[in-house]
Amino acid sequence: MNQAELDLFNDKLDAHAREVERFHGEVANVTRQIANCDKLVRLANAGLSQIDGRIADAVQLNAEAQQAATSAAAEASAAATTATQAAVAQMVASIGDATDAARKTSLSLNLLQFKTGSWIAIYTVLVLLCCLATGWLTSWALRGQALTPEQAHYIELGRAHEALLANASDKELKQLNAIRSRTPVKAKPAAQDK
Repeated sequence: MNQAELDLFNDKLDAHAREVERFHGEVANVTRQIANCDKLVRLANAGLSQIDGRIADAVQLNAEAQQAATSAAAEASAAATTATQAAVAQMVASIGDATDAARKTSLSLNLLQFKTGSWIAIYTVLVLLCCLATGWLTSWALRGQALTPEQAHYIELGRAHEALLANASDKELKQLNAIRSRTPVKAKPAAQDK
């Protein structure tokens, strides 16, 4: 690989590193959006707590109104119903806002997953192309020299032995066969020597 190819490869690695940093920035942005959703949910919970308090107040007002008189009870009940309806309407609006924010965050996460998958696929293709290019360059640079010097030496040694065997006399061949057919001498165990 020459210097220009190394520089190109390093430029590609730097570009990939910048993309990774950008991706981390997008993940941090999504994290902030999720934190905002958490705040909205906490606000909705606070609204529910306020509703609970208002409902408790309304029940207390209703009990006092029943003890005072029928007319006072009707007025107190109307006031409690209005307060409850207002609190419920406010809670529904808060939950609607939180649901909308969660939906937007989910869409953003899906988009980030698609982008991440795309970048991983592109990176994989680039790595495979680099491997193929390296293999092709290596094959091109070593054409005609597929064997190592050690392998070439053993091939020449094998050819020399083959030539010797081809030129050997019948007597020499019989001696070689006799050597091959001998049984190897086994060493005696140390216990039998005693």
